[in-house]
Amino acid sequence: MYVGRAMHEGDNLPAKVVPSKGQAYICWGGLEIPKHNYEVLVGQGYGWQPCYNGAVPPNAVRSGLTRTGEPLYVGRGHYSNSLCVGKIHPSHGCLYIPFGGQEIRLNTYEVLVFEHINNWVAATPNYTPPGAVVAGHDTDRAVIYVGRAMHEGELLPAKIIPSKGCAYVCYGGYEINKRNHEVLCGPGYAWIKPHHHVIPPNAVFTGRSRNGEPLFVGRGHHHGSLTPGLVSVSQRCLFIPYGGREIRISDYEVLIKQ
Repeated sequence: MYVGRAMHEGDNLPAKVVPSKGQAYICWGGLEIPKHNYEVLVGQGYGWQPCYNGAVPPNAVRSGLTRTGEPLYVGRGHYSNSLCVGKIHPSHGCLYIPFGGQEIRLNTYEVLVFEHINNWVAATPNYTPPGAVVAGHDTDRAVIYVGRAMHEGELLPAKIIPSKGCAYVCYGGYEINKRNHEVLCGPGYAWIKPHHHVIPPNAVFTGRSRNGEPLFVGRGHHHGSLTPGLVSVSQRCLFIPYGGREIRISDYEVLIKQ
């Protein structure tokens, strides 16, 4: 299945293109509609970013405008064992996909974007690459940087403290030391406090959990420290590695790419 677009009733709509079936499909007015005249998106530099409830990041790819002038964006979502391309309708707060003759509404989806390239640099615990993104500080004011590391098949946000030669993730209730990790480097990052735990569309994530949930980078205050960790969308909180344990924090900031 490929990304395309096709005209219908004056709207330039995102389309799922299925070459094996010799046509594309759009959704409109509650129905899945086949189209024989369509365009296919080609090129490099695209990626998929998780979003929900009609949100789209500033670098989202548009297919065009509705007759009323509202932009429509390209998205995809899981439904009935498929991963299907469709249209994100921001004012409706969802993604619509064409499937099984119907227009299916999904509130959680991915948006096609012109990718911001996050530069993750392999490092050792006592080495800080140039341009490393500062996350905060430990209780003794030692600088902490943003990192990520693999653990149990998941690429988790990590706290990196070069002055102490250590890097940590939190998992399963524990703070876990990691020898192999990467450090986030480059300009254009900022920390913002999410409103009602809604993750901004340009939030930085390190990877996905085994159940497909994006793993966002956050930070929070604990015992005089400002420590980075993992923002859980489903649990509406931040988890940080601290003092040998996984600490849950409800008041936190999220790292974004500006």
